[in-house]
Amino acid sequence: MPRVKREKYPEKAPWDLGPLSEHKNQENWRLVRGSEIVIFARKGEDNHFFIMQRDDKEPIEILAFQARLTYQQLLDKGFKLEVS
Repeated sequence: MPRVKREKYPEKAPWDLGPLSEHKNQENWRLVRGSEIVIFARKGEDNHFFIMQRDDKEPIEILAFQARLTYQQLLDKGFKLEVS
């Protein structure tokens, strides 16, 4: 039986409680790799949805678990959280 590739469970994102919790109340979170930028922001007061924007592309609405998974995938690709 072929093995199915499993996604790595995402680590704590900066909007969660955990090791990066000092960034929890920021308005948005920027990941940077060279000239590439990805921005995550909560959609209003709803903790179940996030807005994600990559570079100059149109922002998209994603679910919280998708934001967390995408955040982890970007870290794995070499993106770094820009700390202000």
